[in-house]
Amino acid sequence: MDKLNGGPRTFEPTKPSRVPGSAADGGPPPRGAAQGEGRGPAAFVSASATGDARGAQPAALGDRTALEMHSAFFDRNHDGIITLRETYEGLRAIGIGRVLSAWFALVINGALGLPTSRSFVPTLSITLENIHRAKHASDTGVYDKDGRFDPQKFDELFARWDKDRDGALNARELVARTLGDRDLLDVFGFLASAGEWGVLYALAGKGGKLTREQLRRMYDGTLFYELEREKQAARTSASAPA
Repeated sequence: MDKLNGGPRTFEPTKPSRVPGSAADGGPPPRGAAQGEGRGPAAFVSASATGDARGAQPAALGDRTALEMHSAFFDRNHDGIITLRETYEGLRAIGIGRVLSAWFALVINGALGLPTSRSFVPTLSITLENIHRAKHASDTGVYDKDGRFDPQKFDELFARWDKDRDGALNARELVARTLGDRDLLDVFGFLASAGEWGVLYALAGKGGKLTREQLRRMYDGTLFYELEREKQAARTSASAPA
């Protein structure tokens, strides 16, 4: 884990326009999200930047765990419920195509709806506050059973699988991690883990690698907002007159 001097780092994606009642205007920020499409607080303290071995959340995260912050990107209207449509819109926002977004949304909400529900009624909507119930096996363990970020497990991820010690994971190292962390006879968790890491690598891999800092931002959710802004900037640039 990076050694921090003088407390946790502050992640400042962009300075939002001043809107009455917003964080920029001195009012309380919407509960949950980092900056993206005008959403979220002006400053976001990375959950993974904390040195607390138990993954306690800094005050800027409120009462949300790192896993909730990771998932909150897809709660597009900030009501605590992630509908099938919102998952689709979130996937589209980070650059996944229409067909794959529709398929992934159906799989994700189909798998996570019931485990996170407040009742036993089947649903395709995900309840954000219960997202820790949907943790699957064959994962890295960086999120603990309550969805908090575990810095020791994050360090262990790189100690075990960053074979060339370059501070990043390449495709071969990611495959080795997926196979190495697989629980015996766990087909669902293994496929889910392989799919999640494969999509992340395709979207965010730079020079064929996922850096340590990228993965820190993935675990606390800020990476999704960065990807969304990149896609927005690319669309704006493509549509601008020559």
